[in-house]
Amino acid sequence: MFKLQDKSFRNDLDTIIEKLRNKDHFAFSKYADGELHILANMAINNGEFWFKPEEDELNRKQMIDSFKYKHDSYFVGISCPCCIGGKPVHSWMKKQSAQNPQNLTWANIFVNGNYNHYLKNMVPLYSEYDIILVSNSDSNLNRLPFKVKKHFKIGKNAWVENNEMIEDIRNFITNDNITDHLFLFCAGPFGNILTQTLFDHCQENTYIDIGSTLNTFLLGNAGKNRGYLRGEGSLGKICTWSQE
Repeated sequence: MFKLQDKSFRNDLDTIIEKLRNKDHFAFSKYADGELHILANMAINNGEFWFKPEEDELNRKQMIDSFKYKHDSYFVGISCPCCIGGKPVHSWMKKQSAQNPQNLTWANIFVNGNYNHYLKNMVPLYSEYDIILVSNSDSNLNRLPFKVKKHFKIGKNAWVENNEMIEDIRNFITNDNITDHLFLFCAGPFGNILTQTLFDHCQENTYIDIGSTLNTFLLGNAGKNRGYLRGEGSLGKICTWSQE
């Protein structure tokens, strides 16, 4: 669990790194600006995924279920007051998640001012695991600094269009007796749903929603679609937290 006293952006990342180093089984799911739109029932189309309130209510329910799921080893990242919506949005997400405060951290935990630390200290640990990756079908695995045991390929708007993959991966875990593996999700809001449903299915693995952090490896220059991936100002940003 994350410290409540002297909570810091870097310390929370180091907590996750230490869990990986110790081979702990846990799950981490992050809810940033796009996921916030879905949780708040607000339409969005960012070109990677989209949400239409009048059509996607069942998928939204899956998202809400993942957001409110509780387990001592299930951790939720929420938007910070310095990045999205200020303290009101931050407080709203805390309240809506109803999570134990010790299970809450930043949605941006792997990016901004933590990104280089993530690359240097967390990514090398992936090589110590059998990796199951869920990412874009255009991903080039040959550029990754670790090996992938199995790749589940998704397309755009995967949380709706590839929803049946949840059952496919559940069956894979059961039929192949998959334990002590590390599942990495680069899948937008589908990553939230996969993290929770698969952790609920089998808690003998580790499941991490890592978002866009491997984009430059997987997609090359086309993957530099975030400021921190282009080396812009956000790369030095230390995100803040409100204890209220």
